[in-house]
This record gives sequence, structure tokens and C-alpha cells, in this order.
Amino acid sequence: MGYTGGLKREREEEEEQQHGVPRASRPAPPPPAGRPLLPFEEPIRFVLAVRREFAAEPGKILEFTAVMRGFRLGRFGVDGVVSRLQVLFRGHPELIRGFNPFLPPGYELRDDDRQGGGDGADA
Repeated sequence: MGYTGGLKREREEEEEQQHGVPRASRPAPPPPAGRPLLPFEEPIRFVLAVRREFAAEPGKILEFTAVMRGFRLGRFGVDGVVSRLQVLFRGHPELIRGFNPFLPPGYELRDDDRQGGGDGADA
């Protein structure tokens, strides 16, 4: 028995069953209206920033990757991404600001610490 294609092939077959046509045969979705397209390098830079920020916490890098993969596979939508990353990026305002340009209009991660949230310890 040899290598049979692994997870990628399973994912492709799953998508074909859901959509009825192979991914390469489907037209690409139109770019989201209301926001300019970001340069190709921006997502790569952001992922590298996440890896740098969480270098000492590999579980958080895996969690970020799982959120992105779940969205890509359609397991949850933009609301799910926002709610998960809001928790993951808490206390990391640069990641919050860095991710917002990737979200469609009407969605954003909030830096609750900057908005006077805090833990109430100074009350």
C-alpha cells in the first residue's frame, strides 16, 4: 500500500460532494465590496507577526491556524472568526489592528483594553 493523497485529497473530495464540482472548476468569488484588495504579501506578514507574538505559546499559534482553517473549510463564518480571535488576541492590540483590514465591512476586532475595559483592579 502506498501513499493515497492524504488529507488534501480527502478535503478536495469533501468539497466536490458539497458543491458538485471540483474546486478548480468553480469560479473564484468576487472580491468583497467596500474595501480595497490587500497586497498578496499582507496575509503572509500578518501570519508571521502572529508567529512572532506567540513564539513562546505554540498552542496559540495552533489555535490561530485552526480558526483560519475552520473558516476556509466553511465550518464557521466571519462571526465565528471574530469571536474566536477576539479571545485569542486579547491583550495583543497590534494583532487586533493588524487583522481588521482582512475583515469585511461591518466587522472588526476590538481592543477592549484601549476602550476602558480592563479588569477593574484599579476601582
